[in-house]
Amino acid sequence: MLRVLKLSCFFLISALSASAFTDTAELSITWLDGKVSKETLSLEKVGENTFRLRVPFGKFSRWRWGSVKYIDVLSPDAVAKKGDAGYWVLSDGRLGEFTHDNGLIDEPRNPMQMFGVKKADEAFAAIVKNLKYEFSMRVEVKDGVYKIYPRFNIAAIGMPPYEDIVIDFVRFKGADANYSSMGRAYRKYQLDRGEVRPLRERIAGNPRLKYSTEAIFMKFMMASFMRQGETGLNRGFHWKDVDAPNIQKFRDFDNMKEVLKKLKALGVEKADIILTNWNWRSNGRSPIYGVAEPELGGNAKCRELTALGRKLGFQISPHILHTENYTVSPAFDKNDLALTIDGKYRHYDGMGGEAYNPCWKQVYYKQVLQNYTNMQQLGFNGPLHIDVTSAIMPYPCFDLSHYCTNNDTAFYMNQVGLLSDAFFGGWSSESSCDQTANTLDYALYVSAYPTYLGRDNPLLTRMVPIWQLAYHGIIMSNPFASTIDYNCRTRPAVGWGPTNSFTPKTRHLKFVEFGGRLTYYWNLRDDANFPDVKQAYDEYQNLKYLQLEFMDFHDAIAPDVFLTVYSDGSKTVTNYSDKPFTYEGQSVAPLSYRLYKPSR
Repeated sequence: MLRVLKLSCFFLISALSASAFTDTAELSITWLDGKVSKETLSLEKVGENTFRLRVPFGKFSRWRWGSVKYIDVLSPDAVAKKGDAGYWVLSDGRLGEFTHDNGLIDEPRNPMQMFGVKKADEAFAAIVKNLKYEFSMRVEVKDGVYKIYPRFNIAAIGMPPYEDIVIDFVRFKGADANYSSMGRAYRKYQLDRGEVRPLRERIAGNPRLKYSTEAIFMKFMMASFMRQGETGLNRGFHWKDVDAPNIQKFRDFDNMKEVLKKLKALGVEKADIILTNWNWRSNGRSPIYGVAEPELGGNAKCRELTALGRKLGFQISPHILHTENYTVSPAFDKNDLALTIDGKYRHYDGMGGEAYNPCWKQVYYKQVLQNYTNMQQLGFNGPLHIDVTSAIMPYPCFDLSHYCTNNDTAFYMNQVGLLSDAFFGGWSSESSCDQTANTLDYALYVSAYPTYLGRDNPLLTRMVPIWQLAYHGIIMSNPFASTIDYNCRTRPAVGWGPTNSFTPKTRHLKFVEFGGRLTYYWNLRDDANFPDVKQAYDEYQNLKYLQLEFMDFHDAIAPDVFLTVYSDGSKTVTNYSDKPFTYEGQSVAPLSYRLYKPSR
C-alpha cells in the first residue's frame, strides 16, 4: 500500500511538472469610485493547446457597466519573479527578461492584439479577440514580482462594452516555447479566419502588387509640409488663402523626371516611386488631395512625370493623408469630423496647421471617390501611400449621425483600403498597427524604436521581430525607421530619434535580420546618395525573393548572433560580434551576414 501511495505521489508530481499551466484567470475590476473587486474565472478548452477566457457582455447591467473604470485580466501563468528563466514579449517587438525589481510599461498602442510570456520550458501567446481595440498592455514589476496583463479601459469606450471580452491562450512546451511560436500562432489565427491572405496568393492577377514585391520603395519629398516650423511663418492655426505662405520646394515635377532618368541610367530597374507633398499645399488642403501643387508644375507637369515613369518601367504613386482635415479646404465640412464623448472635435497641430480628425465613415462615403478618380486621371500607376493610418489605433466617433466604435473605424479603414486596391493595385502606410492588415500591402516601418511602437524602457532587454513572424509573407515591411536609407552617405547624425536608433554598421544588419524591404526616404533630397541606392539595390536582388516567404523562426544562436529561418528553408545569420561565427560550415564575418539558400 505504501509503495502504491509513493507511486501515486510520483505520478502526481510528474503530471504537475509536465503541465504547470493553470485553467483560470483573475478578473480585477476597478470601479469609478476607486473600489476594486476580484473574481476568478475558468478557461474553456477550445483547441488542442488553446484555452479561452470570456467575460460576457451581459455580466453586468447596462447601469453597472457605466460604473466600471477598467478591468485587468491576469493569468497566473503571466506572473514571474526576478531571476526566473524566460521573458515577456509585446506585439510592438519589445522583449524583457525577468531581471528587474521595479518598473512599469503601460502601452495603449498595440500593433497586434496579442502578447506572450515564456517561463522555463513553457510559454503562451494570448490573443485578444474581442474588445481588441479597447485595452492597454501592462508589464508591472513590484519588488521583483512581474505581472503581464491587458487592461480593458471600459470607461474610455464611452458606452457599455459592445461585445464580450474574449482572450485565447495558446500554449507551447519544450522546444516550441518561444516567441517564434507566439508569432506563428497569431499568423495562423489571422489566416484561418480569413482576415489576411499570403502575399504569394494576392499577387496572382495583380501585376502592380507583384511588381512591388520585386521593387524597392523610394519616397521622394517634393516640398515641405505646411507646418509653421517648416515654412518659417506664423500664419496661425486656421490660415486663409490670402496669407498662405509659399511652400519650400525640394523637387518639382521637371526635376523628378530627371531623377527617374538618373535612376534608370544607374541600373535601378524596378522601384515604387512615391511622391510626398506633391499635392495642393502639401496635404494642407485636405480633404482635397487629388490636385497637383501649382508651384511644382501643376496637373500638366504631373501627368508628364507619371507618363515618363511608365515608359521607364517605374511605378509612380501619390502620398496622401486621410486623418487630417483643414478649415482652409474648399471641401471642409465640420459635419464630417469625429466627435469625442464630450462632444468636442478631435484636433491637434498637424502637417498643415490646426488639423481635425475626420470620422472614417465620412472619409469612406464622402472624401475618397472623387479624389481617387482625380489621382488616377493624373496617371499614377503604383500602390497608393496613405500616411498615418496604420501608425495609429482606431479612434471612435460620437457624432450620432455617423457614430463609430473603434471596431467600426477599423472596418471603414479597410473599406478605404479596398478602394485603394481597386484604384491603384494596393496601398502602403506609415507603420504596423494591424487593424488594416486585411488590406495593407506595405508598412514603411514596423517600429519607431526608441520613441513609439517599441518605446524604450528600462524593462526592455531587446527588440525581436514578432510582428514579422506573424506578417512576413503577408504584408511587406521595413523593420525600423532607422533602417530606412541605411547606407546613405549624407545621412545626418542627428534628427528624429527613431532614424538613428542603431549605428551606421548595425542598421544594415537589422534590415536583413528582420527581413526588410529595401526603403529610402529622407535622404533622397540629395542626388549624391543615388550610387548608395544602386549599391543596396544590387545586394537586395539576392534577398528580394524572401518577401513572399513566411518568417518561421528567429532567435539568438550565440551572443550577438541571430538566426532567421523562412518557410522555404532559407536562412540568414547576422553577426553583430567582433569575431567570425561559423554556421553550417561557413564563416560569417564580424558585423556581417550570410544568406543560406535552401538546396533544390
